[in-house]
Amino acid sequence: MKHESAQHGGDYFAQVRAAVQQRVSELAYRLRPQQPAEGLEYIPIASEAQRAFFSSGTPLEIAVWNTYKGRRERYYDVLSQQTADADLILLQEFRHDPVLEASHCQIFASRDAGMAVSFYTRPNQEAPTGVCTVSTVRSSKTLFLLSRYHEPVTRTPKMAICTYYPIDDPDCQPKAALLVLNSHGINFRLRRPFLDQMLQFEAQLRHHAGPIILVGDFNTWEQGRVRILEAVARSIGLTHVPFPRGIKTVRGHELDRVYVRGGAVMQQRVITNSAASDHSLLSFKFVITESAKGR
Repeated sequence: MKHESAQHGGDYFAQVRAAVQQRVSELAYRLRPQQPAEGLEYIPIASEAQRAFFSSGTPLEIAVWNTYKGRRERYYDVLSQQTADADLILLQEFRHDPVLEASHCQIFASRDAGMAVSFYTRPNQEAPTGVCTVSTVRSSKTLFLLSRYHEPVTRTPKMAICTYYPIDDPDCQPKAALLVLNSHGINFRLRRPFLDQMLQFEAQLRHHAGPIILVGDFNTWEQGRVRILEAVARSIGLTHVPFPRGIKTVRGHELDRVYVRGGAVMQQRVITNSAASDHSLLSFKFVITESAKGR
């Protein structure tokens, strides 16, 4: 009897040790997650866009959202409901977990969708996480901007996707196309790394002749970062788009922001659901103006 009790106790403590070791291993991986071997990996999720160009004068429905890696219960519901009619879906902290792959493909049906990977949230290069751009129009050109500085503990970079969409003509040259930059700003660093990343964006956008949409979670959690971003935006003629209250803030500064040039913005909405993400989803309509095409 005592032998059986001792054996049972040994099994129990073995299970506890295994659970603790697993937990420690998971925590260590979160602190130092795996990154793409070449520093950059692009994963195409869907290639079903049928439209060859966006039309000037026609409102484009756009959604911008930091998805908090899809970890919360209502993530899928909000993503599917609030982006059903969107022409552009611009996501940060997007995690393409194997459990969610089929759901993502269903939501992104009839669109093109792809993500630039910053790191993996599971070992063996599973559950890639980064920024994801989804569109009803095929892009004519796609570029990736990898931050030169990394976050201090995880040593992971921040990513941005720069896509070019023809306007009114499938043969529209990239320099006159709609340029969309979907970004995630470096966070736990001082101003110099943040400035460096914003100057990367400026260098990419500076010589573009067509309309521009710059969006993302910029992690503008203090006034110095806000000033840097605003200065960069002004230097290339971008205008900050105001939204109703509800955008996630830190010390009164909004983290998620939208800047545009060469078009009109209307019907800005903020969809807040803490059961879906720690950030609110931003929705708005953008109308490309005629004057933007040949700028």
